[in-house]
Amino acid sequence: MAVTPVRWKKWAITAVGITIAVAVLVGPGFSKYRKLKEHQALATAQAAFAKGDYRSAVLSAQQVLQLNPTNIANCELMAQLADLAKSPTTLDWRKKVADATPSIENKLLLAEAALRYQSRPYPLTAQILLDLPPAATNVVRFHLVSAEYALALRQLGAAAAHFAAAAGLAPTNRLYRLNLALIDLSSTQTNKLAVARANLQSFLTDTNLAATALRGLITDRLAQGETAAARDFSEQLLRTPQATVADRLQHLHILKNLSSPDFSAQLAALQKNTATNLPGTVQIALWMEAHQLAPEAAAWLAELPARFRNQPMVAMARASALETMGDWPALRDFCTHGDWQEMNFLRLAFLAHAWAQLGEAAVTAGNWHAAVDNAGNRYGALIGLLELTARWQLPAERQDLLWLLLQKFPRERWLSQALEQQCLATGDTPGLWRIYQQLSATFPGEVGWQNNFAYTSLLLKKDSLAAEVLAAKLQKQFPTNASFASTYAFALHLRGRNMEALAMMQALPSAELRTSAVALHYGLLLASTGKPAEAAPYLAIARKDASLLPEEKALLAAVPDPH
Repeated sequence: MAVTPVRWKKWAITAVGITIAVAVLVGPGFSKYRKLKEHQALATAQAAFAKGDYRSAVLSAQQVLQLNPTNIANCELMAQLADLAKSPTTLDWRKKVADATPSIENKLLLAEAALRYQSRPYPLTAQILLDLPPAATNVVRFHLVSAEYALALRQLGAAAAHFAAAAGLAPTNRLYRLNLALIDLSSTQTNKLAVARANLQSFLTDTNLAATALRGLITDRLAQGETAAARDFSEQLLRTPQATVADRLQHLHILKNLSSPDFSAQLAALQKNTATNLPGTVQIALWMEAHQLAPEAAAWLAELPARFRNQPMVAMARASALETMGDWPALRDFCTHGDWQEMNFLRLAFLAHAWAQLGEAAVTAGNWHAAVDNAGNRYGALIGLLELTARWQLPAERQDLLWLLLQKFPRERWLSQALEQQCLATGDTPGLWRIYQQLSATFPGEVGWQNNFAYTSLLLKKDSLAAEVLAAKLQKQFPTNASFASTYAFALHLRGRNMEALAMMQALPSAELRTSAVALHYGLLLASTGKPAEAAPYLAIARKDASLLPEEKALLAAVPDPH
């Protein structure tokens, strides 16, 4: 039956009314239902994590993510789970927490994680510690992370100072005094070393700190080549409730060095005891790989029950063992299939590496691009790939990743610093221009980036008029800044206004005129105004600068060297 326009309107009005009524009645209820499911899933995930049931914890945490990707408590849990899996995605979750709740504590947790997932010189950790407010020095964790960072750089004096500061903030916590004694074990002074050993011995009666003291004493004995004495301390450590899988692995290391007949049996026992502990399994496999037992590690992981063997963290450890063995066909075949879930970018990266070693450049490139695409906008995942480019010596891929990271995370200063150093080292002026263009847009209040952008624009003759206007503005605002004056003087020189530029430069202190970057342009101006003898010492300073950019070298080459 046909519906007349009047009836159609009635039906439409009725339908809209019903829709609104349902939305009003059901909407709040549905929202409450989602919140209830989110709360229940989070509670289940946290309970499973507390019991060590990490597989169930991951499944429940993923349910929370589907319901509310911004749940901070769940992001914190995901960070802990990723860290247990030895995954660089730990940085993703730590960054999400720190961005959502930018407390000093959360930033320090991100800095601490960066020490584990970046290599020396740990640029992200350095950036975070530098950017923290002065109030951070009143926080114990700040000094602990700073000490850990200093130790990673082998800056023992700085580490000791931070542990002393932590001890001052928490005088009842003897752990920080113990850490100071541990640092003193590295002393070359016989008396100081003896005092440190005696201090550690005094902690052995403290139930809470004995394990830490024993670890220090074991390390000391191993450093001195006293392996049997280290074994005795290690056996004492394993009898404490605080003994960890890492402690048992160190004991195996000692037994291996002693060629002990107990080694194989104790390794087998440890493998059996940790068979259902995913993080422990990965720890053992990585330890075996590092101790010339990669084939045995790969074989052991392959024999685990499927529910453990197929877990992403175990798959990653197996791929790492195959890589160490150099079994490229096996690594290729293993990484061709499977689902490493949020670590799939690593599976694709290992697959690309296997193909590279087999000489298939086109397939390598395809899989590497797939790995980068799979990492997407994930900060930690991209940093994980960046670390692999260093490990596998892939300079082109590393530079591409740095640019991609800077594009996606322009406020991360360590990225721009890394790229700037690389561009300076290779004389890549267009690359520097691109960096300064982005930084001057991202940080418009930081005039140093504005000046660098203007200067590289002038060197490359990119929109020179706009660069001159910017340089003039900066010089007017900061008339005593030699670098800004030099940039504006260069702009004037390019316009043929040499006398005006020279007068401005001559107003600067003579000591600043002798710095390399300023001396170059002052010398050029003197030479251009008929003063070659006066220009010579300044041009000589510039010629000694090994860091000159190609365009700066060309400017120098155009001026005859009187010598």
